Amino acid sequence: MPRVMRAVAAVLMAAAALSAAAQDASLDDLIARARKRDAEAEYTLGMMTYEGRGVPRDPGQALRLVERAAKRGQLEAQNAFGFFLQHGVGTAADPARAREWYETAAARGHARAQVNLGWLHEHGLGGERAPALALAWYRKAAAQGLAEGDFNAASLLEAGAGGPPDLAGAAAAYRRAAQRNFAPASYRLGHLLEQGQVPGGEYGSALARYQAAARAGLPEAQFAAARLLLAGGGAANAREALDWLQQAARQEHAPARTMLADAASQYRIALQFAADPAGAAEALGWLRRAAEQGHRDAQLRLAIALEEGRGTAPDPAAAASWYEKAGAAGDADALFRLALLHDEGLGVARDTVRARDLLGRAGALGHEPARERLARLLGPSLPQQETGDPFKGLR
Repeated sequence: MPRVMRAVAAVLMAAAALSAAAQDASLDDLIARARKRDAEAEYTLGMMTYEGRGVPRDPGQALRLVERAAKRGQLEAQNAFGFFLQHGVGTAADPARAREWYETAAARGHARAQVNLGWLHEHGLGGERAPALALAWYRKAAAQGLAEGDFNAASLLEAGAGGPPDLAGAAAAYRRAAQRNFAPASYRLGHLLEQGQVPGGEYGSALARYQAAARAGLPEAQFAAARLLLAGGGAANAREALDWLQQAARQEHAPARTMLADAASQYRIALQFAADPAGAAEALGWLRRAAEQGHRDAQLRLAIALEEGRGTAPDPAAAASWYEKAGAAGDADALFRLALLHDEGLGVARDTVRARDLLGRAGALGHEPARERLARLLGPSLPQQETGDPFKGLR
């Protein structure tokens, strides 16, 4: 699993716990209660100060308030204080102390603290690396219905941390997390299904998982869904694929941006639209994009579409220009078709000499119809004498 996604998931887990502090009490009331050493008020006011919600953001003051609440036994504060220590909020990062506070909250059944503690054990932060212990804490959190617990457990099982990979177990845990609308789990389950690493890995089931995660805004899933849709063929699939690619590109997803800008990808997209008569105009646009980047096959197909009026009015002059470009790049069919335009005077001045030259060039590249047409234009040759001298007897 990509390391970035795992790291992002861990941060989101902690951040979600921190945001749970919102209460309806007024600011004055919270301050008054906090001064009386009310742990709930200290925690809530500390989180408001950390987030800058209703009060100026002050990480140092947030740390002090949350620490007081944690030491008075407030469960959410114990997890939040561990998070502050782990990430250096208002103080120097101290993962060893963070582990102690996570352990305190996790032992009391706090699901997010269990996941955060598992993360430290998995990555050896604040102590030795212990994948088996991490898995145990993730499973405790998952048993309480926390999707991130199942997701992180699945990631360990998939990677085989501490033992051989357990893909069936990983898929089951990803599935449970996906059922709780955790987008990264849908994405990873789609990957396992696409690769055929677990049963039920046909195209449709993998695509459905990618689409679910894509709808939640995960750029990796948007790109994966687009990739499968483009492999599936058809204009409708191409339209949906383009929508996902554009959404991923707006999130700075490099592979999506590359696919949208890459001539070969643009050409494949064009072919998918071209397979559907209703997609002719869209196919023309994508062919033009690829052709303008020098893609020879796109130049040829664009020229054919312009000559025959597919997705636009017929324009043999523009077609001739694109045939010229593709022919210069060595496309025999483009040379042949350009020769026909010159022979018939379509879009260009009629020029039989030029037509014969082009047919000869196409024939030299192995284009059989060009050879046959050139032979018809030239007519029968003089018979060769046995001596090899065509002028024998004429002197």
